[in-house]
Amino acid sequence: MTLTRSIALAAGAGTLFLGGLSLAGEGSIERLRGELAELRAQNEALEARIDAREEARLDETRANEIRGIVQDVLADTRTRTSLQDAGSMAGYTAGKGFRLASQDGAFSLRISGQIQTRWVFNHVGDDTNEAGNVNEGSNKNMWGFQIRRAKVKFKGNVIDKNWRYQINGAFGSDGTFDFEEVMLTHDVNENLSVTVGQYKAPFTREELVSSSRQLAVERSLVNEYFNADRGLGLDLKYTTDQWSLEAAYNNGVRTAYTGGNRYTSSANNNTKWAVQGRFQYKLSGSWGDFKSFNSSPDDEEAVMIGVAGMAQQWNGNPNVFGTPAFRFQADHSNVWGVTADISAKFAGFSLFGAVVYQRFEGPTQTAPGAAVETGSVNPWGFVGQAGYSLNDQWEVFGRFSWANNRGLEGISGSGINTASADAKLSLLTVGVNYFINDNVKFTADWGINLNNSLSGDWVSQRSNGWRATESSGEWVLRAQLQLLF
Repeated sequence: MTLTRSIALAAGAGTLFLGGLSLAGEGSIERLRGELAELRAQNEALEARIDAREEARLDETRANEIRGIVQDVLADTRTRTSLQDAGSMAGYTAGKGFRLASQDGAFSLRISGQIQTRWVFNHVGDDTNEAGNVNEGSNKNMWGFQIRRAKVKFKGNVIDKNWRYQINGAFGSDGTFDFEEVMLTHDVNENLSVTVGQYKAPFTREELVSSSRQLAVERSLVNEYFNADRGLGLDLKYTTDQWSLEAAYNNGVRTAYTGGNRYTSSANNNTKWAVQGRFQYKLSGSWGDFKSFNSSPDDEEAVMIGVAGMAQQWNGNPNVFGTPAFRFQADHSNVWGVTADISAKFAGFSLFGAVVYQRFEGPTQTAPGAAVETGSVNPWGFVGQAGYSLNDQWEVFGRFSWANNRGLEGISGSGINTASADAKLSLLTVGVNYFINDNVKFTADWGINLNNSLSGDWVSQRSNGWRATESSGEWVLRAQLQLLF
């Protein structure tokens, strides 16, 4: 019972008592009963109005309190949610990985990874391979599963956002762990950055695009043959809204017939000098549009052209390209190369084309112990590919690759079959991408060799599914499931 209600009842009782005395004095009991009933009715009506007014006031108070609690919870959720990247100290962003950071953003760490599980089926005809064996029976077909890539990546900043680091490592198909990028970068200003460490050399664009954002299951064999891979040294990059220029000086990069030169030092560096450079000009779109070869239906127009070059001279290490019997001496030999490319995206349609050329100049010999002569070889090739998104999940694509490395058959270590009269590459590939979600992608493609053989140089990396053969019509079917975290 509220205070207001108690006062009303007391007043009514007092009135009833005084009135009762008066009426008793007059002896009118019936009148007393009538007034009592009337007072009771008035009191009940007053009580009902008071209760209704009090209930309304309590409902409004409760609503305000609940509204305040909900607003507090929503505000706390916005600042604490683990699925939002902006302004958070810890969380996860699809496609970018897990993030930890200090409250002021001066220190940060982002952890991400990539897994590619692949199935490959290879078919060749009845003919001899480069080892002189006959491909017949079960040898005509080879198939199996492999872990093509298993990567873990760490990157972030220290002191402030202008000092950045990146450490990327990968498990090879044989289970061994290998560092890929180990970089320390300082952003001098909004345009200029300086990097020291091990990084991808700025040469072929196909190699510079992440393996997780390729159109087909694997990069083209033209890129696998000509790309510069990674170098250990210094890299400068200047970027504006419309163009970018990158220049690198390092211990050397791989070339068309050498392995990688990672982890070299002053004690075992096999080059006297090595430089690479790349210029890109954006006709439309934003730089982020060119991080991937994949298209999407809502793509706006984005077009970019690029040119790049590389050159290096080897030290006096004559056994680099074949031991013990070599035919190409690396001592003071030179190599230089150029490439040009164009990339375009619009309305779910993507295009890419590139041409690359390298020239090798140095002493050669026709056989071990023979006279050494100065000569040159000039391998070159091109690749073109296109993709079209049918909807947000399905994308179809096609690619054609062609190259010629004639002249390298005189260089041991190149893998060229000297008995082969044809050192050309001619591959057609078609396939499809299915984007299951932002983190999982399934890719399947089928490729055929249109040339009458495939030499060892083109397929030095057996992980791409192709094998050396003198048979025409070799084809490969590949299927891959990729997970990013």
